[in-house]
Amino acid sequence: MDDAAALFDTEQADRLPPLLGLACLVVLAGLALRQPLLAFLGAVVAVTLVLALLWRRVGLRAVHYTRQLSTTRAFPGELITMELILENNKLLPLPWLEVEDDIPDGLATREAQLEPSFKPKTHVLRTLFGIRPYERIRRRYTLIPQRRGVFRFGSARLRTGDPFGLAFTRQEIDERTELLVYPPLLPLEVFQVPAEHPLGERSPLRPFLEDPTRYAGVRPYAPGDAPRRIHWAATARTGEVQVKHFEPGATPLLALFLDINTFQHYWEGLDPEKLEHAIALCAALARWGLDAGYQVGLYVNAPQAGGERLIRLPASRHPRQLQRILEALARLVPYTGYRIERLLASEARMLPWGATLAVITALVTPELERTLIRLYREGHTIALFAVGDAPSLPSRPGFVIHTLEDLPNATMAASSA
Repeated sequence: MDDAAALFDTEQADRLPPLLGLACLVVLAGLALRQPLLAFLGAVVAVTLVLALLWRRVGLRAVHYTRQLSTTRAFPGELITMELILENNKLLPLPWLEVEDDIPDGLATREAQLEPSFKPKTHVLRTLFGIRPYERIRRRYTLIPQRRGVFRFGSARLRTGDPFGLAFTRQEIDERTELLVYPPLLPLEVFQVPAEHPLGERSPLRPFLEDPTRYAGVRPYAPGDAPRRIHWAATARTGEVQVKHFEPGATPLLALFLDINTFQHYWEGLDPEKLEHAIALCAALARWGLDAGYQVGLYVNAPQAGGERLIRLPASRHPRQLQRILEALARLVPYTGYRIERLLASEARMLPWGATLAVITALVTPELERTLIRLYREGHTIALFAVGDAPSLPSRPGFVIHTLEDLPNATMAASSA
């Protein structure tokens, strides 16, 4: 209900005391004039007005309302149960009680039609109850998130009155709830990225990954292998060039750099479809990297809701690392003027030599290309995922480039469901 409706209810209720006084005068006049019908009618009106004032005064006392979600974490398209619980802990029944819930945009429901709200980015779920003394009522609704993000449910407003519709009372309850919707977690094949080698063919020569003191056997020679690693005895025995193979001495590291810029200048705005496509791809790469045994970190040139200016999650193999990355992407606020090449240049200095840098962007600028070439020459493996236009750089060993077509949000949501 808006403020105008509340003012109307108050003005209507303020008329009741004078009417009650007038009804009492009618009763007295009927008794004085020995007119029993007039006195009876006056008494009926007076009792009705007294009951209306009683409902207005105590109607919402000892009434408790709560909103519960079956989960506070979900993916787009996932079904969430929202339960509304109403309790009347007093002897007075409530023939009707109307509840208005603020439901954030981006959530759909099957069982009810959401109404427009005067609040921005909000709809209203209106529910009508009839509740007896000391009764508890539960109503369940199915919510369906349409996109990733943080969804904050606002306050709830309760409104009740007497059965005759003469007086009303209302109350606002601060029943705030937060729902975090992750980006859709899809297979890499959905993005036309090969799941076997999304970062390109991994070179067997990575000194920071292999410990030369931990001999593991031999394997066939591959381009890029150093001559000093050739196992001459095995080569003579098999007739094919064999090289020494060592066990990993450290866990490989994958640093995901997500660029939220979709236009050259930040004042041009954003392309929501390309941005959500890039975010979903970043989530898919994070899951792939952790499954493949990488330490995975996340760096974004945008803040989280209520967080610092830039998102920085250090690389880790912790069991909750994927959840941390998904939560950061869900809370991501797409607002920045910070260039991804600046973020790359500052963060790459703190990463170990040979780390794999995966850059997901919808805007491949000449400055970004020059930065990636420099990092490649410094010994990092580069994987560039361009959402939209193809970059001018060619792929080469240790520098793989994927050009991705736009993926509609509806397709991503449907696939995750």
